[in-house]
Amino acid sequence: MPLSGGEPSPYFEWEYKGLNSASDTGWRPAPLLLEHLRNNHPDLKVLNLDGRGLGDEAAMPLVRALEENTTVTSLRLGRNQMDEALGALAEILKTNASVTSVDVRQNDMGAGVAASWAALLATNATLTDLNLSSNQIGASAKDLAEALGKNSTLRTLSVEDCGI
Repeated sequence: MPLSGGEPSPYFEWEYKGLNSASDTGWRPAPLLLEHLRNNHPDLKVLNLDGRGLGDEAAMPLVRALEENTTVTSLRLGRNQMDEALGALAEILKTNASVTSVDVRQNDMGAGVAASWAALLATNATLTDLNLSSNQIGASAKDLAEALGKNSTLRTLSVEDCGI
């Protein structure tokens, strides 16, 4: 049930908080999405949060639900405002055996969280495609390079526009 960002779905609700709260207005994950992640719904193979404008607070429950999930194989989390949630996701993916593709481009990921992704690459044997583009990786580029020497499964790594 992959859905593109900005498109209505049973997994998202539009929350409007008025003209004076434009920054709080936007898409919010619906309870059904969390339920399907936690219960390994067989139709939920792609978690597509692309372009939903989600910050750490909204994304963290979804990331935590992935700890026990075995059905999701692809994560499309690009064009959001996540940082801490992406750090937590990197920890979860260290031992995840089902997710093969992750796109976290254009988030608020800083060098500290990027270091968590480097640690993930050094241990994960499932991930084949990773898009980190348009995040502030900067100084963690060295950690990523060292981790790539230990990883034998990653086929594609995108790091365009990362301040490297």
